[in-house]
Amino acid sequence: MIGRNISHYRILEKLGGGGMGVVYKAEDTKLERFVALKLLPPELTRDPDAKRRFVHEAKATSALQHHHICTIHEIDETPEGQLFICMDYYEGETLKQKIAKGPFPADDAIDIVSQVADGLVKAHEAGMVHRDIKPANIMVTSDGEVKIVDFGLAKLAGRSKVTKPGITVGTVSYMSPEQAKGDEVDARSDLFSLGVVFYELLTGELPFGGDHESAILYNIMHSDPKPIAKIRNDVPHGLQAIVEKLLLKDPTNRYQSTADMRGDLRREAIEKRPPTDRRNLLRLSIPVAVVLAILLAMLLEPTVRQIVGKLLQPGRLPAEKHIVVLPFENVGGDPANQAFCDGLMETLTSKLTQLEQFHGSLWVVPASEVRQRDINSPSEARRELGINLAFTGSVQRFPDMFRLTLNLIEVDKRAPRQLTSAVFDNNLANISALQDVTVEKMAAMLNVELQPGAQQALSSGGTVVAASYDFYLQARGYLQRYEIAENLDHAVRLFELAIEEDSLFALAYAGLGEAYWRKYSTSRDKKWVERAIGSCNRAYELNDMLAPVRVTLGMIHRGTGEYEKSVVEYKRALDLDPTSPDAYRGLARAYADLQRFDDAETTYKKAIDMKPEYWGGYDDLGLFYYNRGRYEEALTQFHRVVTLTPDNGRGYNHLGAVYYAQELWDEAGRMFMRSIEIEPTYRTYTNLGVLEYIQGRYAESAAMLEKALDLNDKSYVTWANLANAYYWMPGKRDEAYNAYRRAAGMAEELRQINPRDAALLASLAGYYVILGEKDRALSILEQALTIAPNDWWVLYNHGHAYEQLGEREKALDWIDKALKAGYPRKEIERDPWLADLRADERFQQLLRKGVE
Repeated sequence: MIGRNISHYRILEKLGGGGMGVVYKAEDTKLERFVALKLLPPELTRDPDAKRRFVHEAKATSALQHHHICTIHEIDETPEGQLFICMDYYEGETLKQKIAKGPFPADDAIDIVSQVADGLVKAHEAGMVHRDIKPANIMVTSDGEVKIVDFGLAKLAGRSKVTKPGITVGTVSYMSPEQAKGDEVDARSDLFSLGVVFYELLTGELPFGGDHESAILYNIMHSDPKPIAKIRNDVPHGLQAIVEKLLLKDPTNRYQSTADMRGDLRREAIEKRPPTDRRNLLRLSIPVAVVLAILLAMLLEPTVRQIVGKLLQPGRLPAEKHIVVLPFENVGGDPANQAFCDGLMETLTSKLTQLEQFHGSLWVVPASEVRQRDINSPSEARRELGINLAFTGSVQRFPDMFRLTLNLIEVDKRAPRQLTSAVFDNNLANISALQDVTVEKMAAMLNVELQPGAQQALSSGGTVVAASYDFYLQARGYLQRYEIAENLDHAVRLFELAIEEDSLFALAYAGLGEAYWRKYSTSRDKKWVERAIGSCNRAYELNDMLAPVRVTLGMIHRGTGEYEKSVVEYKRALDLDPTSPDAYRGLARAYADLQRFDDAETTYKKAIDMKPEYWGGYDDLGLFYYNRGRYEEALTQFHRVVTLTPDNGRGYNHLGAVYYAQELWDEAGRMFMRSIEIEPTYRTYTNLGVLEYIQGRYAESAAMLEKALDLNDKSYVTWANLANAYYWMPGKRDEAYNAYRRAAGMAEELRQINPRDAALLASLAGYYVILGEKDRALSILEQALTIAPNDWWVLYNHGHAYEQLGEREKALDWIDKALKAGYPRKEIERDPWLADLRADERFQQLLRKGVE
């Protein structure tokens, strides 16, 4: 097998094998990268039904996009009909290889299990159970990242009618009791298996031994493991308790979700401190600590007083405070409490952001970025967002009160370190005071003084009605995931209830306005726009000092093509909050929509000046330069993005787009693949599809675009690109036309929202040309040209359309204009739609003139 080519993969070496197949390291000769190929045993997929099941399971697994789950890139078969999957290749060792070297320090074991738990949370939330968690299926890369492999394969083996003798569904030693009995399993079975792995990490031994398979199975179902303390005496009791709970026989007595277990593990990691750690002084209640400090300061010499003062302060804080508020743990897992937790996290983030205008050394990551990237740990936040401080916490609700726990974590290139913590116990009747009290405490934890102006900004637009604030927080929580229609309905109703309880609650009206706008974005029913504007205007009447209201109005006006009004609202927002990132970003984009490019560039640069260490500002400016054809300047900005956040997949994707535009396709491909390794997204797969297409590899292009649509089928651009790939593939012409119609339908819906989006109009006209609707296409092209007469995409689509309509003179004229405006020359030279035009001597003259 070594040295053999399978498809476009060259087999380099064997990495391992077992009952579920053999894994090889291979070179992807197209994208010039290493991959892992897993060849499935012929017995598993020889039966047609089993083969279909495998493909189905592999597709479902490929949709699991998480940095602790091995990414599946492709499903194919060898010329002999043997199925294989192409996966990410990682330098490193399996956990099985590492365990063979001996037990792990408790900190290292916690780190590994925490990363596995993060991946399992993602999978379990998607309804997938691994069924074969064991050290051999956990990779530890050379930089310490944990990757779970082989999702779905155990399920396939368990359902196959031709299971090979010796293949066991779930390696015996790591099976849960319910697996051992052949019962149906759920996420709790994976937790038991993870408990076995955890036990083995800490002790170097398996909890359930035996001389043969039957003896092991019996012990799993009936025997208790030897207590960890009898094997090793330095494992904290809290950690032992977590492992013991994972290994309980009855799944109803185990953790009921991976998220619950992960929460306990995080608390244990934070609480686990050596007895002499001076930070234990922080466990003194604040009044007691203050009294002791005063007494000691009165009695001791000045030098000693300084030392005592330092001991009683929180851990030393960095001068530049780059902060994220991470999602709060919902203690108890009550679904009814989850929206409250999410809303509290978003609200506190928003309030902390308002402090930026009073403290130049402080900036806060928007809650939307944390949510979109599914970031849950301080280490992830440091890698992907470039922060150095993180607030974590938990919320627990009781019948008549709730408890909020806050932790301030310092995050650097080593391990996260807790600086201080606080616990709030409040009656539900006082819930309306929670926000202000909590933000004040968070400011104190950060050693940030609240000036009078800051205190006024924090309390502006709030409510003193407890029930109203409760409804408001829940509504904000649902609104975080506005892409789910049911969540939007919940948010609208809860905002309405908040207003019923307090008709003067300005922020509730603002939130309702945003919820209405989101409903319009999904339903295209214009009644929601009117309601959105009405709610925002009511909020403004109640309190004209609320920047979020103006930001929402700016978003609505820009989304409906009223760019001039959008500019006005965003400017008003910045008058109220000069540090609002949403206002700067929205204003700059509105300026660009109006072709006021100098104003847009100046605004983007102002945003960077406000937060010079925040990657998002450079990313925005880079995209602006890219869209203007200023590629070298765009590269500078995107390189800054990946310098600040080396694990930022978005930055690498944008670098790839610039290299593509510069016709450096090999480099573009490497950047796109680096982006996917970090965070697979439909945008990057779409870009890879375009890269394959322009090089004439239409089947490969379609495969990438189909992968993109598996992740998100709501992008008209992706559908149109897939249509292009199908069009040039044998036997795919009908599918191509269907995809063009789908892209056109989706673009028309967006056109109803914003009839002044020039890029969308130019693209839509191109679809109509291909679908034979000439007059409609030309009318839309003229609209696009009126809005953006110098946009290279608009100019190119004019030329493209006239070429398809047989009007060569006009086609050449518009293609010439597109080239002068910066459209990539090599793309025109490779576009299959323009093959006849390129053969025209007049086109060759255009190219020669361009070179001169």
